[in-house]
Amino acid sequence: MRFLTAKGAPRLAQDEIFSTYNWWDKSCLLFQITEERCDYIEERVERVFGREALPQQEVLEVGCGGGLICASLARRGAVTFGIDPSIQALEVARAKVQQAGLGQQAFFAQGYAERLPYASGSFSVIVCLDVLEHVQDLDATIHEIARVLAPGGIFIFDTINRTLLARLALIWIGERFFHEHGLVPGLHDYQHFIKPRELHATLSRHQLAVREMVGFTPRLVKGRLTLGVGGPKLVSYVGYATKGRN
Repeated sequence: MRFLTAKGAPRLAQDEIFSTYNWWDKSCLLFQITEERCDYIEERVERVFGREALPQQEVLEVGCGGGLICASLARRGAVTFGIDPSIQALEVARAKVQQAGLGQQAFFAQGYAERLPYASGSFSVIVCLDVLEHVQDLDATIHEIARVLAPGGIFIFDTINRTLLARLALIWIGERFFHEHGLVPGLHDYQHFIKPRELHATLSRHQLAVREMVGFTPRLVKGRLTLGVGGPKLVSYVGYATKGRN
């Protein structure tokens, strides 16, 4: 289904967007911030499991899209598993990891965050980046992540705060004027943005102990847009939680 924005640009349904998304285009914001996100993942995995722990982990990415995070973590030595509803996005992900010679370290499956097709306690590390604000049922998603996460494991996330500033930056401005960076009309739904206290409460309800929740702030470094950890959580934020041992 297509709608028109105030500027007359087509506003697509999210399944249409993700089936044709330009994940690996160098101008795409998600592509540009992949390494900063993976730096955060690696540093927090080491904080929980010890130095150089990432290559010893099997990592599940919930909502892997075109495979940017899975591919980067695989290059760093982890074995990665990506799950996503979009068959077209998964085709892109498989092609990219094969081209990079990572086919024995990165694997992909079609599925949904609310019904993960894995046994309980399957993964020591689960990541979910720029996805929680897109799922249909946040509580069911966190329940499934907590179920599939092994005792002592780490869940790493980032998402968007439900503030007027986030709405202004990402929807009113971003989706109107920065299509070439992947902020296409219809990408975000303000009502699905998540306040930090709401996510904290949901994680706690499913026995995931929040260890960190901080701002993920856009920064320009040598003319390149990146995200820096720290600062206010007014637009986006990042963090991690751990699952207690039984």
